[in-house]
Amino acid sequence: MRPGALPRSFYLRPTEEVARDLLGKTLVREIRGRIAAVRIVEVEAYLGVNDPACHTFRGRRTPRVEPMWGIGGLAYVYFTYGMHHCVNVVTRSEGEPEAVLIRAGQPVAGVESMKRRRPSKTKTERLASGPACLCTALDIDRRHSGLDLVAGKSLWIGEGERVAGEVAVGAGRIGVDYAGEAASWPLRFLFLGHPSVSVPPNFEGKIRPIRKKKSISA
Repeated sequence: MRPGALPRSFYLRPTEEVARDLLGKTLVREIRGRIAAVRIVEVEAYLGVNDPACHTFRGRRTPRVEPMWGIGGLAYVYFTYGMHHCVNVVTRSEGEPEAVLIRAGQPVAGVESMKRRRPSKTKTERLASGPACLCTALDIDRRHSGLDLVAGKSLWIGEGERVAGEVAVGAGRIGVDYAGEAASWPLRFLFLGHPSVSVPPNFEGKIRPIRKKKSISA
């Protein structure tokens, strides 16, 4: 286990619980001995074989999604639209293919390196304001799919800080309209009003405050 990385037990819990508790944690990428990191401010939970929006719906198992079938704490990175990478955290025990998509982060370290990778963005808080933006900013791609975040050789998640006054809410997921009613399940968790969130929630949809729970530390 990498010092400072969240323990395996953090990821083996129910996926919604892991997703909520990831808010405020720190996603860290080590590149040639240098650190770039974001504070996680938005995530989405995907609930496996019974979730029409999940890549493993109805038991789908392909080389692409194989990491999702592994033990909680692995990274699952997929390529979409022929141009974007998205990084997920696998949850639960082996054989229970669920995961949490890291949708957005607030840059906290290695900001200059992120700006070089995303030169079109002038505002620091928008460098990782979406799943594809985050992967570009941190140089995460399919090479990292299947990596163990607990071992943390080049990618891991560590503790972070909750800011006084931040309100965490649950809302419908984004970009999964093909899933029908499941798209509106309130499984997107975010800090309401945070400048690094990808898309503000629709206040006419399902939004619910979520309670802060005591985090599991390493």
